[in-house]
Amino acid sequence: MGLLDTGLGGVFAAGLSWLYADAVYTVDEPVAGGSPWDPATPTPREYLCKAQRDEWAAYERQSGAVAAADWKVLVLTASLPVPPQEGGRITLNGVTLTIASAGDSAPAVSADPGQGAWVLRCRL
Repeated sequence: MGLLDTGLGGVFAAGLSWLYADAVYTVDEPVAGGSPWDPATPTPREYLCKAQRDEWAAYERQSGAVAAADWKVLVLTASLPVPPQEGGRITLNGVTLTIASAGDSAPAVSADPGQGAWVLRCRL
């Protein structure tokens, strides 16, 4: 068992939340009803959280693993009651971004080793 196996998300949130801005994570939840040919319109569900914009490392951009338009957004795991998912949206400092992968082995959502923050790949 390592130090990072103990779930430090709460510790990170308590100590670092002042560095993060208020944000809103929005995900479309399916609604019962409709038919396979005409499904019901999903309902947007909003969750308040703490997030900040970060920069991708130079080697990630140079290797082509990250597109020039991709934003890196960090969300404190303890501030978001649900795990973020691809296709969700996050509004940070008045800008709404869509969580999207770059395909291949570039996930849209990952977590830092200590599980203190979600790392989101976002696009305008």
